[in-house]
Order: sequence, then structure tokens, then C-alpha cells
Amino acid sequence: MTGRDPAPEPRSRSGRLLYPLAALLVVAYVNTFELWAVLVESIGAGRAALIPFAALASALVLAGGWIVVGRRDIRINPVLLIAGLALALLGLALTDPEYPAKRIHVPQYFLLALVLRRALSDHLGGAALTAATVVITLIFGIHDEMLQGLHPSRTYGLRDMAVNGTAGAAGALMAAGSGLWRGAPGPFHLPLVIGAALAFQLGALAYLVLGLAVYDWGGLLNVPPPVWTGAPILPGGVALMVLVRAGRSCSGIRHLCRVIVWITLPFVLYPVIPHVTPLVFR
Repeated sequence: MTGRDPAPEPRSRSGRLLYPLAALLVVAYVNTFELWAVLVESIGAGRAALIPFAALASALVLAGGWIVVGRRDIRINPVLLIAGLALALLGLALTDPEYPAKRIHVPQYFLLALVLRRALSDHLGGAALTAATVVITLIFGIHDEMLQGLHPSRTYGLRDMAVNGTAGAAGALMAAGSGLWRGAPGPFHLPLVIGAALAFQLGALAYLVLGLAVYDWGGLLNVPPPVWTGAPILPGGVALMVLVRAGRSCSGIRHLCRVIVWITLPFVLYPVIPHVTPLVFR
């Protein structure tokens, strides 16, 4: 397979504006703890604990209404819908029961997955669109936890990261199952060398995530982490961009690789920031 895409170039560029929106949503999510404290004080802990469930139910109802009212040709995949609903419930179950506020991550990342699916749908379609939405949403969810690690009143944790990823996968599957933004037409052929570079970049991110988790388990998170824990991401991102520019991959792959590079490169900074600022990673 040569990877050449015979299909025309993407039909729209408006989705690009949704990536900054996704980043702003993550920043807002990091700061919802203060809002939760106000809600608990105003309506009580018991009622506040119901808000994540109500938010998730509202999102499902609104999505269903959009499909019924705004679409003439409804294509429902019940298997994907059931799988998405099961993942949403799993995400709620994975949250720490001692902190009901964390359940809000499920509707938050369900929504984020919809935003990112729309952005990616200008360039990808089919299973590739759904898989890319899951991966990109998870990466944004990792940013959430990294930012929390630097936040004075928050902490870094793998459990919340898993909740973010599970909720994002739920949103991606339910959007695919309901036919939301089916995406750009054309084949998706991933050249072996670009696939290997993508795997390296995601592996470098996993190395950083697990390295900081080991730091946490060792009780060392209040000590600045080694700056080299995020270092492999930089050459990995540069190599991926060079390969994409030099190769003859399809437009969807080029776009996906650029998105992954630009949202993974900032991870290099997280282990460095505690060494050059008063912020403490914890």
C-alpha cells in the first residue's frame, strides 16, 4: 500500500477551531473543584452528588434529540451505543467514592469526545475517526491530570486519568453508534514507518505518565521530578513531523499526526516547570 489518498481534500476547515476549544475546556475542567465546593455549600453534598448523573443523562437526551430532529437518515448501531453506555457507567464506577465531585469527569470527557470527533471528522471517517477520537481525548485527559499535578489544590492521579479515558471512549462510541459526524470519505492506509513513529510517540507519553506514577507511589511527588522523564517526546514528535512531510501519506493521516505532535509536545514541559518555577508537582 502506498498510502496515497484518492479522495479529495477535506471539505471543511472549520473543525480546526475546535482544538483550541478542547484545550480551553480542559483548563476549565481543572478548575471545577472550586465550583463543586460552592455547589456543595449551596445545595448539600447529597444533591451535588447527583449532578454528574444528571449532566450525563442530559447529554444523552440532547444528543438523541439532535439526531431525531436534525437528521433525515438515521443510522443507528445499537452495539456501539450499548458499548458506549456501558463505558459511561464504568467511568462513573471507577471514580473514587470518597470524592463524588470526580464523577463530573464522565460528562465532561463525554462532551470533549464529541467536540474532538467533530474536529477530526473533517479529515477522517469510519473506524479511524472513532479510534482517533478515543486516543486524542485520552491525551487531553492526561493533560488534565498533569495540570492538576501543578495546581495548588489538586493532585495527579492515574485513576482520574482512567476515568477521563473511559468517558472519552464512551462519547466516541456513542457518537459513532448514533451516526454523528460520519466524517470524510476515502481510505485510511497507515504506512508502517509512520505507524511505528506514532507508536513511539505514544509510548514516550506512556513512559512519562508511568514514570510520574512511580514517583507518586514512592512518595516523591513533592520533589521535582527528573526533567528527562518527558524528554523522549521531543525527538519523537520531530521525527513524526519529518516523516509525515517527507512521505506520501493520505490527508487524514497527515492531519492526525500533526494533531498528535502538537498536543503531545507540551508534555515535555511538565517535569521541567517545577525546576524553574515555585510550582510543586504532586
